Formats: sequence, structure tokens, C-alpha cells
Amino acid sequence: MFLNSILFIIIALLIVILVINHRTMQQKLDTETYSKDQLVNKISKITSENTKLKNQMLNIDANNDTHHHGLRKAKQDLIEILSQYKKNDIVQFYEVVATSGLAVRHPLFEYARTFDYIVITNKGLFNINVKNWKQKTFYHFNVDPNDTSTETELNTNQSINQTVGRYIASQYHTQFHSSRQTTYTFIERIKNNSVIFDFYNYDPYEQASQNAKILEDKINEHLNRHIKSIGLVYFTDGSVNIIDGPTVRNAYAETVSSKSSLKEIIGETLASANETLSEDEYQQLLNQI
Repeated sequence: MFLNSILFIIIALLIVILVINHRTMQQKLDTETYSKDQLVNKISKITSENTKLKNQMLNIDANNDTHHHGLRKAKQDLIEILSQYKKNDIVQFYEVVATSGLAVRHPLFEYARTFDYIVITNKGLFNINVKNWKQKTFYHFNVDPNDTSTETELNTNQSINQTVGRYIASQYHTQFHSSRQTTYTFIERIKNNSVIFDFYNYDPYEQASQNAKILEDKINEHLNRHIKSIGLVYFTDGSVNIIDGPTVRNAYAETVSSKSSLKEIIGETLASANETLSEDEYQQLLNQI
């Protein structure tokens, strides 16, 4: 009877020990599993962040490459067009000058830097602002500060896109309570079931027109000759969808979105030139730029 009691106690102790040991091991296992899960989550988060940063870097490089590709394409197009016109004796001299090489203290720097290239010929100047936009672009939309209406009526002479562009530009304009008449260029982005309109801080056409006129005046002062200067906003990517604003244009800027249009505008300008520079005058003009 005594032995049975001792044996029972020993068995009971063994059972208690086994239960305690099992619980201890389970706690260790749970702790290790939790730590492993936390480590996996942390590694996954870091990997995701690294991937996102890498994609951002690739996108930035791609954007830069796209911009530089647009500049290279524009220069190649200009050289091919002008070489053909020179071959046909429509123009005698030409030079494609990249404004990135202009010194900050250059007297024309403030106006020329808004262009990517200045094409100097003996019959005129072509100031090229290169764009490589692919988005749907609402281009050069004017706003009347005296128009206080909040709705834009559909004009039969305007497309639906033009009506939308006028309305969006007017709504944007009223946010600043501006009293001056101005123009806006903005693009449409469709993302995550939303439509976003990104406004540029300047209007390419308006800028090209103003600075082309100033460059013409400044150069004519030095040469004492009237040499025509025209600003060209050149969209090198033919896939861009430009919604052209119904704004009255002036004679100092044009917009082209294809190589053929660029060739046509340059040809018309050269053909209508009233002044032709001599080789010495051309070199003098080239030296000024």
C-alpha cells in the first residue's frame, strides 16, 4: 500500500513535469514563431520599400531619357529640314544653337533660355521650345477676368474638349482672384478612378511669343536690320493629344506637333522673309548668340 502511494506520487509528479515542460516548450515555440513572423514582415516591408525606390529611380531616369530623346530628335529634325532647304537654295546659312551653352551673363540669356534651341539663318531666327508630352494636353486656354459666371455655355464653334478646357481654366483662375487676362496650359491625368488636371506654371505658347518678340527687337537694335524671329513650340511626340484653346494668336509664335508641320512653318517663314542677311551680317548675328 505504501509503495503504491509512492508510485502514484511519482507518476503524478512526472505528469506535472511533462505538462509544465510542454507549456514551456509551447511558449518558446510561440515566441520563435512570433519573432519569425515579425522578421518576415520587416524584410517584406524593406523589400517593398526598396522596390518602390528603385522604380522611382527608374521612372526618373526614364523621364530624363525621354526629355533628352525629345531634344535629340528635335535637333535631328531641324538639321534635316534646314539641310534640304539649303540644298534647294531657299536658305544659304544656318546654325542650330543649344541655349544650354549660353552664359548666364549673356545679354539675351533671360529671353533665350526659355527655348531649347535657337536656329540662326540668313533669313530669320527660329526659337524652338521642345516638348515631349504624351498626355492629353489642354493648350493655351485664355481666361476673361471680367467674366464672373461660374458656368461655361457650349459654343457650337467649340468642341466639347474646348468647352471643358475653358471651364477648368476659369475655375482654376478664380482661385487666385486675378484681375489680369491670362492663359493656361494643363494636362489631364486619369488615375485610380479619378481625373486630375495638372497646371503648368507658364503657358508655352505665350512665353514663346513674348520672348521671340523681345529677341527680335534686341537683335534688330544691334544689327540695324529687321530680321524676323519666330517662337516654335515643337511637340516631338506625334501621339500627344493637344486640345487647342480658342485663343487669338499673334505673329510671333506657332505650335507644331509633327516633323512635316515643322518643315512647313520653317519653309513659309523663309519664303516670306523680306530681309536677307549677307554672310558677314549672318556671322555677326551668330557671334551675338
